[in-house]
Amino acid sequence: MASAVCVNDVSRIVPKDHPADHAAMFLCNMDQRLGFYVRNLFFYAPESGKLDTDRLKSSLAELLDSYHFWAGRLRFNHSGRMEIVCSNAGALFALASSSLSATADHFDDFFFLDEDKITALEDLPLLTIQVTHLLGDDGYAIGMLIHHTLADAIAGMTFLLNFASVNRGDGLYMAPNGDRTRLRARDPPRVAFQHREFAKQTDHGSSRFTLTQESVLSSESRRRKAPKKSRQTFAFTSARLLELKQAVLDDGTLPGCSTFEALAAFIWRAHALSLPGKSSSDVLRLRFMVDTRSVLEPPLGQNFCGNAAYGAFAELTLANLRELPLSSITARVQEAKRRVSNEYVRSGWGYLELHPDAWYHHDCETMINAWPRLMRESLELDFGWGKPRRVEYPLDPRNSSVIFFPLISDGIQVSVCLDSISLATFEKLALISKS
Repeated sequence: MASAVCVNDVSRIVPKDHPADHAAMFLCNMDQRLGFYVRNLFFYAPESGKLDTDRLKSSLAELLDSYHFWAGRLRFNHSGRMEIVCSNAGALFALASSSLSATADHFDDFFFLDEDKITALEDLPLLTIQVTHLLGDDGYAIGMLIHHTLADAIAGMTFLLNFASVNRGDGLYMAPNGDRTRLRARDPPRVAFQHREFAKQTDHGSSRFTLTQESVLSSESRRRKAPKKSRQTFAFTSARLLELKQAVLDDGTLPGCSTFEALAAFIWRAHALSLPGKSSSDVLRLRFMVDTRSVLEPPLGQNFCGNAAYGAFAELTLANLRELPLSSITARVQEAKRRVSNEYVRSGWGYLELHPDAWYHHDCETMINAWPRLMRESLELDFGWGKPRRVEYPLDPRNSSVIFFPLISDGIQVSVCLDSISLATFEKLALISKS
């Protein structure tokens, strides 16, 4: 299918003042498995009618002084570990135009990557930005491809806030710290727990998380060729979330719970009971990510720029999920969160050091990706021409996670990926309306 977007110009943006030192930047065991891009897409309608792209370029160059490794390139060292070479090879900044408007529903063309020119890791930019002038409504789309080795959701959001702040003329919002050596496994590795969240990876040809030079280079082409999965979004208003928390606490079993804990338990049960072919004795898993910046000792700090999220997991049989009160399922979610301690995380890093072919269990039925509070900040992302009129996080089509997004007004949107029959069952079990 012909592209609806025409790329008119591509520039290479390097740090304004930070020289290339070609130092090798250590990447931790969590970074090693994340050889793909994440996407952020913002639609704007500047009051002036025009977006100053020259200012954006100069702001990016200034910002890269603090994020110089984002202008580097990946390589595999003699030990077979991936690292970043701080070469100042640059981020790519593309200018494009399109007859589309902010109502566009196909997003791939808003992200620039010239795959035909990427034959080696030194050709692979870690950051690309495409500004598309939307002739359909005279607005603009800003699409950012950020390689996951650079940042988790929190670090990625901090980069965006810094970019917007510098472009407004306000300087850095928060100075980043990209040092990953504090996430290095102990030497020798010490594994003090049974890490059932991890398992040996066997789908070397298709997994996003199996890391070889070939898999990193081909991540985008494999993403584009992957069959699209249908998703349905369900709205939980703030009033609905309060009702849900109250339902968890009504039996007096738990002294309290967070909104996330109650919603995660509720969604886990509904999602698990919707899956076809499961028997009552089957053990079903839940996984969700926990930010370890304040868990680790000493704390990493909120300015840590890397991958500090760790997967918490819980298990229950299908019979338990069907019959236990919601408070008991919520208690399992809370236990999973508590398990992610400083010692447990460091033990997990050691496990991955000893088992380089392991990653999070591929047979986990319910995976929740939830950063709604963080994503809400993106709804306010002002580069100097007002807030975005629309924000999208285009997902990898192979991603079957349940996603918690913020509602524009208040509350949480839950995006679920199931086949049509299972989706109908989920909707009936959840007793919620489609947004």
